[in-house]
Amino acid sequence: MKNTVRTLIVDDEPLARTGLSDYVGRVDFLTEAGQARDGMEALSMIETQDIDLLLLDVQMPGLSGTELVQSLQRPPAVIFTTAHPGFAVEGFELNALDYLLKPISFPRFLKAVLKARNKLLPGASPAPLTFPAPAASPEHTVPEDLFIREEGRVERLLLKDILYAESMQNYCRIHTVHGSHLPLLPLKELLSALPADDFFQVHRSYLINLKAVDAIVGNQVRIGTQLLPISRPNREELERRLVGDRLL
Repeated sequence: MKNTVRTLIVDDEPLARTGLSDYVGRVDFLTEAGQARDGMEALSMIETQDIDLLLLDVQMPGLSGTELVQSLQRPPAVIFTTAHPGFAVEGFELNALDYLLKPISFPRFLKAVLKARNKLLPGASPAPLTFPAPAASPEHTVPEDLFIREEGRVERLLLKDILYAESMQNYCRIHTVHGSHLPLLPLKELLSALPADDFFQVHRSYLINLKAVDAIVGNQVRIGTQLLPISRPNREELERRLVGDRLL
């Protein structure tokens, strides 16, 4: 009798794949069958391997997650992952087991994969978990930190210490209260890993920690002594999120 769920992680963002791989490794009834960087790579793996479950990003270049599922005659069970809540309805129309909004907390991930276990391993006894989640955890737990790869090492960054980040072509520089870091990570990927309530992209080249802002000066935002540009379409939204109804 089958006792594990072979799981394929599909996401075009390396940081997202790493995070999901860590979560899969914590759950005894899941076995990671591999990782795919886009829909076409996932399609090839599904056709040549025994895949029970897809942890599938919705938005990917080339073949999107929903397009991948629609192309399969007998798709595996699917849990969609995305940073955009507007795709939920489309996901459930494709009979997805669940829909996870990034950044994904482990308790929320666990709730979703338990649905997969109940569907795919109906006769299985409850499996022990290597990292059980508290029963009263909220649906979306705000993370306190993230890990980045930099010069052959893995660095832990507390989100409260991040001031802002700037795009450097295919990677970004993260400025914190303790100094700066230069991971091989595009600004887009960093933004998707940060809680949207606290971080905002003010310009195509800059994202900021809203809690670190000292002032808005014309079309610039000041963090400490640093002035960063605000693109015109983002000026009103930044003021709304930063000030709200507290302006005197």
